Amino acid sequence: MKMLILIGPEGREHDLRALIENHHIHSYSEFRGVIGTGRTGRHLGTPVFPGTLIMIFTVVEDPKVQELRDAVEKFRSTLYADESVRVFILPVEEML
Repeated sequence: MKMLILIGPEGREHDLRALIENHHIHSYSEFRGVIGTGRTGRHLGTPVFPGTLIMIFTVVEDPKVQELRDAVEKFRSTLYADESVRVFILPVEEML
């Protein structure tokens, strides 16, 4: 099993949810109002550094990982130049 952590611009949460739900993944958690800094700049929710992020966590079986990676790559082509979506993939040893 793998945990996928998707991080993208707040305002794209419907797109990110649809991305995973279209691949028959209906169990996930999301956090809104996430702040951070990265390649697309600072997203601190302030007037100087506006914008916040959304973070979605899901755990999937290994065969589903490549399918989601491909879907994220395709989704990235729909983003504006100042937007970005990152995916982190972590091993899951156990789920209780």
